Amino acid sequence: MKLEHIEILQTLGLTVIETKTYLTSIEIGKSLAGSIAERAHLHRRNVYDALEKLLQKGLVSYTISNNKKYWNAIHPEKTLTLIKENENLISSALPDLISKFDASKLKQIVEVFEGLGGMKTFFDDMAKAKQSIIMLFATGKAYQRLPFYMKNWDVRINQAKIRIKVLLNSDGDKEPYRNYKYGEVKILPKSFSTPTQIFIYGNKSAVFIWSEEPLAILITSNEITNGFRKYYEFLWKLGRNIKY
Repeated sequence: MKLEHIEILQTLGLTVIETKTYLTSIEIGKSLAGSIAERAHLHRRNVYDALEKLLQKGLVSYTISNNKKYWNAIHPEKTLTLIKENENLISSALPDLISKFDASKLKQIVEVFEGLGGMKTFFDDMAKAKQSIIMLFATGKAYQRLPFYMKNWDVRINQAKIRIKVLLNSDGDKEPYRNYKYGEVKILPKSFSTPTQIFIYGNKSAVFIWSEEPLAILITSNEITNGFRKYYEFLWKLGRNIKY
């Protein structure tokens, strides 16, 4: 009995005892429950219970001979049927689960993303939203820290025809933003420079800090996001157009 087989079968929802009982039944063939218990080093009562559960799941069958019940394991291919049954059950439950998940997300106002992995998740959310994006105090650091990911992100943004307005820090790197087909870039006066960026899209706004361990705080709120939009509208007038 291989440990890996035990672990694999447990992913189908079998208990450890059920798994060992089934695997032992495969190994020794038609046999009494007592023989299975002895071979598997399990308590006989536990094996009886496990066999009944396996019978319900269609993984074992039995025959009566001389008033004794002999158990047989069903062909292992039956486990594939269990997987499909589980998939069907999950698929039937998905609409309700998604509905509840979406409802909970509406209530969830603040999310925090940390590290480069968190930054990818955040940028993925912007791309999936497929709504116009505003970047305030852009620096170009995302393209330095995540060059390959951001190159792909640009492609996704352009393919989705997402409009982007970028307001650069006075010392920001303008080159990465030349790839936006539907973008408009301005740069702030020299007196404006901050390590904190602001992103706005849909009803979401994010405060973004490119520290050694980058951090993004995403806020889902019409009221707060509208406040950031007014901030952007004021600053946008102060920016100078950039032509590539």
